[in-house]
Amino acid sequence: MTPANLVLRSFFSPKSVLGYVVNIDVNWRTLTEATLFVSVLNTLLTHLFNVVTYSANKNEETLLGPYIDLVLNRPFLLSIIEFGKIFFITTLLTYGGRLFSGSGSFFHALKGVVWIHFVLIFINLGLFIAIQLNIALAGYLIILTNFWIMWVLSECAVKIHNFRSTFIVFAVGLVLFILVIAILVQIMDFLGFSFLERAGFNA
Repeated sequence: MTPANLVLRSFFSPKSVLGYVVNIDVNWRTLTEATLFVSVLNTLLTHLFNVVTYSANKNEETLLGPYIDLVLNRPFLLSIIEFGKIFFITTLLTYGGRLFSGSGSFFHALKGVVWIHFVLIFINLGLFIAIQLNIALAGYLIILTNFWIMWVLSECAVKIHNFRSTFIVFAVGLVLFILVIAILVQIMDFLGFSFLERAGFNA
């Protein structure tokens, strides 16, 4: 299969594509380089998106102020975060699956996650164009994209761990994701981070 064909099939038949991707014979060095490649490209797109979309408001005190400051002024840091995020998702995918008797390896999971982030490059380009044309439509597309990401990650888990039901994996993954976010919020609150206060929303 050609790369273009793989990208297109990733939208409609992700399980078959992931089955092909995770069985590609590559070494750690090549996979690490691929991870860096998609991290840098996604960072550049995110940086461009935020420059175009939020640059007019970057000096205003808003809830998104800390985030805008990060992506507009620290793209190198953002690329490190993107790189780390890929490994974080892979870790959750690998060891979360093993909690339910899965047998997948971190290496195979990383191949799947890197491929998903590669496809996201094209999705983000489409979203960027959609936002410039119709912000309301783009909002719905962003929601669909997030569901697609969760679903295709579930497909990846099914493939590497030899699970049977993508829907069950999706549901369990969604619950685990919410728990992780809740824990992170509690940790940030414990450490004294308050985005609301920084954004000027004090009562």
